[in-house]
Amino acid sequence: MEEARQKTDLLYSPRQIEIAIVLAGPVCTIYMLVKNYNILEQYEFSRNVKYLGSFLFLSLLVAIAYIPYDIPNGAFQASCLIFVWAILKKYHMTKDEISDSSALDFRSNWTVVLVTLLGLIITLGIGTIVSILVIIAADVGLLPMTDSFVSTLEEMSAEGIIFWR
Repeated sequence: MEEARQKTDLLYSPRQIEIAIVLAGPVCTIYMLVKNYNILEQYEFSRNVKYLGSFLFLSLLVAIAYIPYDIPNGAFQASCLIFVWAILKKYHMTKDEISDSSALDFRSNWTVVLVTLLGLIITLGIGTIVSILVIIAADVGLLPMTDSFVSTLEEMSAEGIIFWR
């Protein structure tokens, strides 16, 4: 007779989540953390990550329009990575704790690659839509049109990234 195998729940490891935020941005990380907290039945953490993470992501997209264009993208990735690292350190299981648990196992790296690619596509789509809305809102006077914002738009327009005025 075959022994009955225990059902194991699959979690994303802290390292997989950290790699996902560097490669794909916050959307992928929000998804992975919500998935993990739901499996661990920590529904309050899951809800907080979902709503607070979405708010912070959209706030970052709006704020990026007002940050000078010459600041490298790595600065934004590093700030997001440090923020997520602090959350993982304080509120998430470590890799050893997941390994030691008989009811938990790690998600496949191929699953992480797929989720990361989908997260990247979604992040780029949301980023494009929010950027267009911010430019339109600033152009009609709903958001402030600062000198750095105008110079950023002019630089991006000169490089052919966007078409503005």
